[in-house]
Amino acid sequence: MGEAVGGLAVLATLGYLAYQFRQTAAIERTAGQRDLLGQARHWLELTLIHDGLFEVLRRVLADWESATPEEREKGNAWMLSAALQTEQALYMWREGLINEASFRGFVGVMVSIAATPGGRSWWKNARIALGDDVSDLIDRELESRPLDAPDWTQIFTHWGPDIASQSTSA
Repeated sequence: MGEAVGGLAVLATLGYLAYQFRQTAAIERTAGQRDLLGQARHWLELTLIHDGLFEVLRRVLADWESATPEEREKGNAWMLSAALQTEQALYMWREGLINEASFRGFVGVMVSIAATPGGRSWWKNARIALGDDVSDLIDRELESRPLDAPDWTQIFTHWGPDIASQSTSA
């Protein structure tokens, strides 16, 4: 009789531990998703917080090569932040800590940035700052894009080159 009670106690303990494990995993997924989305929100707010950053990013996304070293550094920091968030999203998705829709969203943003004229120039060298798996993923996504697929500046037209200032400077 004692052995039966002991066996039931072990089974109950294992059941309780499995329940706790599932609960902890769900909490970790929620916290991971919240943290990553908070980072993305902060990254997006950078253009509002730092005067002039929006204009710098418009220039480097349009033409990386003609940007000043200071503009390139600011553009590099902003784009590399997006790339690192994408890398984090990849690893979290693999571990089941974020859902696939969020993961695909981070990849889509990074690919859209890297598909701009300036983003493509930047990406050629910046890709080495990331793990091979995420760099290869972005490369594959860029290669598989149709030639007429919109880039970041076509989706968000206010990010495109400033036509008015180009026509007045000509």
